[in-house]
Amino acid sequence: MIKSKMEIAFLVAAGMFACFAQPAFAAPLDILEFKKTQLSQNEQEQLCIQVKNLCEHPDQWRFLKTVDQQLWLLSGSDIIRFSNSPMGLKLSKQWHVNLSTQKEGTSDGQFIFPKLFPMALNGYAIAVIDSFSEMYSGGGANIERASFYELTDSGTTHQFIANYPFSFSRMIRACFSEQDYKSSKGKCHDEDSLSLDIRPIKPMLWQFRYRYSLSVSPASDSGEKSYNGSRNLNIDLNKAPEQPNISEAWNYAGMG
Repeated sequence: MIKSKMEIAFLVAAGMFACFAQPAFAAPLDILEFKKTQLSQNEQEQLCIQVKNLCEHPDQWRFLKTVDQQLWLLSGSDIIRFSNSPMGLKLSKQWHVNLSTQKEGTSDGQFIFPKLFPMALNGYAIAVIDSFSEMYSGGGANIERASFYELTDSGTTHQFIANYPFSFSRMIRACFSEQDYKSSKGKCHDEDSLSLDIRPIKPMLWQFRYRYSLSVSPASDSGEKSYNGSRNLNIDLNKAPEQPNISEAWNYAGMG
């Protein structure tokens, strides 16, 4: 069937619109990882000239490149973005995060998790991890909580998630008598752990997948049984809940 001139014009216009509109939605919402990468001597000199004190700790440098060929550098408490230019790498934006390195009580300090988390098509966030440890007779625990900060265009950071469970591992002694050791079958601790995977679904929406594992010693009198659990939560970054709705039975919410 021969289409009218008006129909043909409409189809051509629609096709042109699709061609121009598609790239705006084609940028992948991928989590990007900072890695230790060796730069050339010339590239290192370019970075050091533009950012004061950057070359004091080159052992801390981690890099990544985005699809638009921007070079990102993570160094301690600083995130720095460079763009390519005819003259080489050019500083385009820098963010500084105030990290606590003071060990107080069970706190082991803070660090920036070496990944960029996409919020929108060209906007990213970072996670600051608070580490804690607890030691007790015959066992202990290592705990991490995460706060997420948007890297704004103005060079500041904006916190939109605070103190979410990120990971933990724990051991609790289960053997106290000779009979316990005999019945334990070589396993004298109750052990549990929690981990978090994040998957961007679309701009401003992440899926948090928490995984939990509990392994109970045959000698334990806790009344609990070994099991594995998981929970998927869709988190709207515009209005993230104060705490994620994970199972209280996992006994993690009050730790740290």
